[in-house]
Amino acid sequence: MSKKRKKESLHAISAGRSPLSQFEPGGSCGPIHDPNEYEALIRMVPDPEHREFLEEASRFASMWQYLSGADMEMPPEIAAQVVQLKDRTLSVRDRITRIRDVNQRLMEFIQRHDREDSPVRQ
Repeated sequence: MSKKRKKESLHAISAGRSPLSQFEPGGSCGPIHDPNEYEALIRMVPDPEHREFLEEASRFASMWQYLSGADMEMPPEIAAQVVQLKDRTLSVRDRITRIRDVNQRLMEFIQRHDREDSPVRQ
């Protein structure tokens, strides 16, 4: 957590706001809109495998956000693969491999859908 965000969190708590306010926009654990700040946080993760998983998970989140914005549903077979990622018996390396596969399949789905919906240019 950046010093700025930590300071804001302490200020919110001392101002008598709910501890959950830290998860709201502008809070210490709220959404990060600045890609540079987000990437800096990812780079701070000491374990390279965990960092790699976070990078892949971020790619997944971006594609999911795209689907939502395009009013598309995630295919059930891909959603099922995502649910399997929570299996506690999987190693971080296995999770990375699986989420990469999910990302690849999701990208192929998006590309197919975009081609189908694109008007033919003449």
